[in-house]
Amino acid sequence: MTAKEYLRQLSRTEAFINAKKQRAEALRRLAETSSSPVMNGMPRNPNGGGSTMAEAICKAIMIESEIKEDEIALQERKVFLLELIGKIENTEHQTVLIKRYFEKLSWDRIAECMFYSTRWIYKLHGQALEDLEGVFKHES
Repeated sequence: MTAKEYLRQLSRTEAFINAKKQRAEALRRLAETSSSPVMNGMPRNPNGGGSTMAEAICKAIMIESEIKEDEIALQERKVFLLELIGKIENTEHQTVLIKRYFEKLSWDRIAECMFYSTRWIYKLHGQALEDLEGVFKHES
């Protein structure tokens, strides 16, 4: 895996965690708004069909447990990457990578913060990725 793929994987993992959070929240809302049982006098199977509210809560709890595990793994990956970025000698390269991948700034905002043109930031970013790749290969 290249350094760039590793950085992309961080973004995908964050998106995946956010999707899981949305699913868990939807399940919790579903459990809270479950309608009361229908009393229409029709016979029902006393053993069949458990409580949808309980099922929704159980699923939400399972997803939240997975989220915690995913967040711990994500934090470990971020710490690893920050350590690698810290080993890059050029501080501008470090800054570009941190602002882009950890602060989630746009290219234009990074250029504005660093007082460069967006075009120059693209060039710095490419150089920073090459530096990171060298450190990444050395450490792996």
